[in-house]
Amino acid sequence: MALFPIHHLADAASEGLAILYQDRIIEANRPLLSCVGTDLQNFPALRDILPGALKATPDNSYRPGMFRTLEGQVLHVQFRLTPLRRRDRDCLALAIMFPHSMSIAFDTAAPDVATGLCGKDEFRKSLVALFGNGTTRQPAGILLHANINRFHTINERYGTQVANRVLTEVGQRLKTFLTEDCIIARPVGDEFAIFCPFPYEHPAQATRWAQIIRDVFHTTLSVAGHRIHLTASIGCCVIPFDTYRFETACHYAELALNEARRLQSPDWVRFNPVMQADIQHRSELEHDLQHALETNQFFLEFQPLICLKTNTVECVEALLRWQHPVKGVISPNEFIPIAEESGLIVPIGRWVLLEACAQASRLPEHIRIAVNISAVQFLHDDMYAAVIQTLFQTGLAADRLELELTESIFLEAVQRNLDTMSKIRTLGVKIVMDDFGIGFSSLNYLRSFPFDRIKIDRSFIRDMLNDPQAESIVSAIMTLGHALSMEVVAEGVETTAQLDMLRHTSCSTAQGFLMGRPAPLVTLASYPGIDE
Repeated sequence: MALFPIHHLADAASEGLAILYQDRIIEANRPLLSCVGTDLQNFPALRDILPGALKATPDNSYRPGMFRTLEGQVLHVQFRLTPLRRRDRDCLALAIMFPHSMSIAFDTAAPDVATGLCGKDEFRKSLVALFGNGTTRQPAGILLHANINRFHTINERYGTQVANRVLTEVGQRLKTFLTEDCIIARPVGDEFAIFCPFPYEHPAQATRWAQIIRDVFHTTLSVAGHRIHLTASIGCCVIPFDTYRFETACHYAELALNEARRLQSPDWVRFNPVMQADIQHRSELEHDLQHALETNQFFLEFQPLICLKTNTVECVEALLRWQHPVKGVISPNEFIPIAEESGLIVPIGRWVLLEACAQASRLPEHIRIAVNISAVQFLHDDMYAAVIQTLFQTGLAADRLELELTESIFLEAVQRNLDTMSKIRTLGVKIVMDDFGIGFSSLNYLRSFPFDRIKIDRSFIRDMLNDPQAESIVSAIMTLGHALSMEVVAEGVETTAQLDMLRHTSCSTAQGFLMGRPAPLVTLASYPGIDE
């Protein structure tokens, strides 16, 4: 059966419940989230809320501790830790008994302290009263759920007080730009729920309200001497055109919000019935992914990287494939995002690393193996330990392994990730920045870490023959890479004309369908450099 976060099962508990992995909270129930004042995505480090748990023995015995909320409130609690095996990882189950007086913390009808906005239950009661039972025509309106993007980064960088000021400023902006008949709530953490009414005969006003709310969240705030740029994911449902029932509308708005997060949309996303089917499909695929991991349905194909000076293979990139017993081969673009959302990317990623290195160990010693590492896996797994364990098990020399990372690795826990990358690099493993040039801060990341290689994103290679700007960018990246002593790889080379143009640059390595399509390793045995 599919695994679901424990807050789906344990929200009715009076205790705060969580699952820890490497001192990070990866799952939590609603009472704990409400007490801390955040959501799971933005949950602070354990040392910031319950430092005593870091040194406690996991013996299932209650012990006293000091618990701190994001609003600075300190509580005397009892907590216990219990060993737990989850998704092939050694985790800890954390249970926290709050003081009896804290029962109000879970009363979502209470006004929010930071913003002065109403709570979840008050919001619900107001709308249920407004719309009644739906048997007669009622005022129409748009229901929006908004989530501040990367709010946890604000909390980590500037501290709790500044983060709370940000929430206060957002709440004040909503009250300023919306009318008195709009209803605004902050149910938990950095999530906001907003209802804006309009006459039934003028549904186009829903778009106007959505635009206003988008502009409220997409802004730059000056807080305590800091300029903080905000964006938000926004999902919405239009009542009664999508549904006339409040509970259903909330569900639809939440589905739309999830879609906005998934798409990283700078705009709002309105509910579409297709989302319901997509949720079902993704749930089934998550279940099948778990089964695939247990029954060895994954396999690897390899694509060669060709040295342009010698026309020989110098490295092969391992590419994950999934042979579904019913649906056939499923594209990684379809199942990797689901694996990342569910946490299955960690055991899947470990399998890829081990299998790729095991197969590469049978290649000539001058051939390296490149393995893509998901930013989610890098954040939630102990990658340093995983690399050491893999090299030990396979006997592969460290200097034959390359880890390919995209700049999304820098979106969370930046310093910790940089430290981990440095430790891995000291082993002799090469670190490669993949898809270089398409992000907002690629140059800054090159300054932050001495990558061994940078791979120019295939979009520039595709367009460089017909677009002078793309050609200039490719040339500039070549110059920059060599100035920083970083090898430059052109990926996505598909035509002879593209290859000829690259040969007249300082590009050292190329990869693409022209040189070789992904294939089983045995198929590449005849390539120059591999057959030695």
